[in-house]
Amino acid sequence: MQRITKWLAGVALGLMIAVGWQLLSSGQQPAADKGRDAGNRLEFEVVHSFDSKYLGDTPGHMGRAGGLTMRRPRIALGDVVYRGEERVGLVTHLDWNRVNNSLDIEFDPVDHARICVGDSVWLVLDNPNPLKSSTPQGTK
Repeated sequence: MQRITKWLAGVALGLMIAVGWQLLSSGQQPAADKGRDAGNRLEFEVVHSFDSKYLGDTPGHMGRAGGLTMRRPRIALGDVVYRGEERVGLVTHLDWNRVNNSLDIEFDPVDHARICVGDSVWLVLDNPNPLKSSTPQGTK
């Protein structure tokens, strides 16, 4: 009887660990198309918009990209953010989280572009000359 109780306790403990692991891992961003690079593009969604953070600051937007496993982002301040083929912003802040393989990207709009939370935008990874090019370069 004592053996059966120990065995059932062991099985219950194993199931609790397995279920707990699934609950913890389900909170991570799934490896879907969003946030993964398609060739030389890093697509992400706008998750936050703000009027200004500091006195004299301009409105800005923040997006988050995940799924950067085995990829080191080569993105710099001033890189261009696109929506479709339209140039809509310039990168102003980057925060790379290596543990979660994600990147927080803050950007300011250009030419009074209207940017909404939930918009899908993208930027070029490994852009060799970001300031000399105003046309998208990862579209092929």
